[in-house]
Amino acid sequence: MSTDFAQSQFLLLVTLSGGLLLFGITWFAWHRVANRRETERRIEAARVRSGHVPLEIPTVRGSISPSSASSTSAEGSPDTLPEWFIQGKGEHAIVDEHPRIRVRYLDPQGRKAECVMQVDHLDAQKKYILGHGEMPGDVHRIPLHKITGARIAESGQRFNVDTWVEAVRVARRRRGQA
Repeated sequence: MSTDFAQSQFLLLVTLSGGLLLFGITWFAWHRVANRRETERRIEAARVRSGHVPLEIPTVRGSISPSSASSTSAEGSPDTLPEWFIQGKGEHAIVDEHPRIRVRYLDPQGRKAECVMQVDHLDAQKKYILGHGEMPGDVHRIPLHKITGARIAESGQRFNVDTWVEAVRVARRRRGQA
């Protein structure tokens, strides 16, 4: 009788210690992956702050000089080619400050809403975007913290609003508009 009780206690002890060990290994792996992702996010943010334009941000071709940087390209279509591809033509890939995007956001009542809009203005100080839809009078003023997701309207490619805002800030600072 006592041997069955001792064996069951030993089995319980082994099971609990194995579960605790598995939990510890899972916790360690989870935090290691989380730290790696955070490091990659910080590195990408530092690249954007230094002037690198990632491929997922819509760009237009143009000169970096302040006089022509405010106008978009003649055809107005976004250019997603990397800067090294178009070097030598006198033009560079610069951030499109007026992209056409599909935005998912929370409206003032807290309900989920979605719209396709042409961005007219990004106010980096007050942290909102202002744009118009396809219908006359369809104007949207969306605070950046209310945006839950965004995609480029033409291609459906994911659009990271925070990275785009930071890239626009860097572009404006380089042109002296900050």
